[in-house]
Amino acid sequence: MVSQLTKLEEESIDYFVSFVQIFGFPKSVGQIYGLMFVSGEPMVMGQLVERLEISKGSVSQGLATLKALGAIVPVEVENDRREHFQADLDVSRIVNHFFSERLEPRLQNGSRRLEGMLELAREGGDTKENEPLNRLKALKKWQTRGQRAIPFIKRFLKN
Repeated sequence: MVSQLTKLEEESIDYFVSFVQIFGFPKSVGQIYGLMFVSGEPMVMGQLVERLEISKGSVSQGLATLKALGAIVPVEVENDRREHFQADLDVSRIVNHFFSERLEPRLQNGSRRLEGMLELAREGGDTKENEPLNRLKALKKWQTRGQRAIPFIKRFLKN
């Protein structure tokens, strides 16, 4: 028996699906968080599968992603050994966690890779004809700007 979603639940789900897809996360991550965000009760995997009408695999993967982001927290429910979860409602902490744990490491890795690509392009000579070198230098400027912006964004989110 499938439970119908309320209009509020549908709207919350749609809101968070569009939000998480901006960051490249699967739709299920937004669906799960959106439902949990407006739910007053901790939820178990089976409830999420039933209410959202998505596969157990999608729910499992979504829960793992949300746990890694710090977006949901495990909650103990008396006389129930199943794993229950509740949304962490501090969205700024979640976004801050995303920047610290996902974006910053990727930018740092990107910087290292970009340096290696620049070195390879320099081996081709630093002339006007070395278009890859010119493009990589422009990319490095954007990479540097992105890395410099993150601390400001994180400070802004804390306020």
